[in-house]
Amino acid sequence: MSRLRPWNPERDAAAVLAAFAASEDLHRQAPPIRTLDEAHAYLADIADDALAIDVDGIAVGCISAADRDLRHGTAWMSYWLAPAARGRGLAARALDTRSRSLFADGFHRLELGARANNPASVAVAERAGFVREGVERQRLRYVDEHGRDERFDVIRLARLATDPRPDLTPLELA
Repeated sequence: MSRLRPWNPERDAAAVLAAFAASEDLHRQAPPIRTLDEAHAYLADIADDALAIDVDGIAVGCISAADRDLRHGTAWMSYWLAPAARGRGLAARALDTRSRSLFADGFHRLELGARANNPASVAVAERAGFVREGVERQRLRYVDEHGRDERFDVIRLARLATDPRPDLTPLELA
């Protein structure tokens, strides 16, 4: 069974650590997580904004709605999945489920950005009903292991409460 649920730091820290250990790419999504203490700190930081993507009682990913602005009805969405959980449509279903719940709470516009060199992330957003709005050239800067700067373009996408719902089966929302 797949669902969205609140994070439980004591139960989920090991799963977060394992996900980050299995994917170098996740370190671009969050601070590096190399220890259980860092996983606990990460979960404490995201507690107010994020839900765990849970499959059969194991946290395999995260869906977050940050920078919520109630006046304008906007929020910034993000998501990640452990490598072993990818390719099954979970991220798109989680993003759609969380988007529907935010719209039901009165939000109108949800935004996100995906690196242009990460077509899988762009595809997740589009499957979840998000529409491309443009490209922010060289928006992100990362320093590689040799101290060299890498710059990445970001594709901006958004979904409005008035947009058509995608044909996805929502996850259970605990």
